[in-house]
Amino acid sequence: TEWIKVAKQLPTKDFIDANLSVKVTLDWYFDAMEQGLAELFAEGGEDLEVCVIGHSIGGWVARAYLGGLSGSSTAVYRLAQDRVSSLVTLGTPHTSPESALVDQTRGLLREIASSPECSSQTLADRGIQITCVGSSGLSGKIITTELEEIIAATSYLPLVGRLGDVKGDGIVPTDLAFMESPARSVEIEKCLETGNAVRHAHVLPTPWNLIDGSAPSLSLPDDIVWYGSPGVIGQWLKYVE
Repeated sequence: TEWIKVAKQLPTKDFIDANLSVKVTLDWYFDAMEQGLAELFAEGGEDLEVCVIGHSIGGWVARAYLGGLSGSSTAVYRLAQDRVSSLVTLGTPHTSPESALVDQTRGLLREIASSPECSSQTLADRGIQITCVGSSGLSGKIITTELEEIIAATSYLPLVGRLGDVKGDGIVPTDLAFMESPARSVEIEKCLETGNAVRHAHVLPTPWNLIDGSAPSLSLPDDIVWYGSPGVIGQWLKYVE
């Protein structure tokens, strides 16, 4: 839930103008990634091959890091450029289309998506296999008796600028969940164990996360399944390389 730290940029002019800098705004996230990678290399050695798995914003932050937008020049970063073999994103929005009613990332995703170094082709040329996993389990509808479909519509509409045929995980529509080829696209819909629709997450952040990013989130009911649930993981785990 530490992604909620981005909200601390709310008062700035760059936020209002949707012109946030990836390097400046997400420096704390890049630092956390490097700390985690440093621990992996310390334990597994410099010959260790790493697959980075990113959920939601974590997917495009990892993409930005691997593409060099962090501005890092540390030994860990240089080693990661050589030893990361794959990237798997789960429920990650990869584009901010012109049709969107609002840029919810305030320019961050636009910078990443427009950077040649962050493209799937450039990353693939460097030996990084990308797999984008997105759920089509929930339709977004305004006229319906299903509350979840109404909630999904309020998320999809600002992101893609339309309703009707839009499906997704309740937060991120499938229209945005996949990168261009040669990235692999994996669309899932239901949990193989319960048959329930695959949703974006099984928890909700709270205002306390603005103060403490590691503070507990609100757990959703047990029948809520997401990308990390049993019966769902197996649908994408084989792409961890």
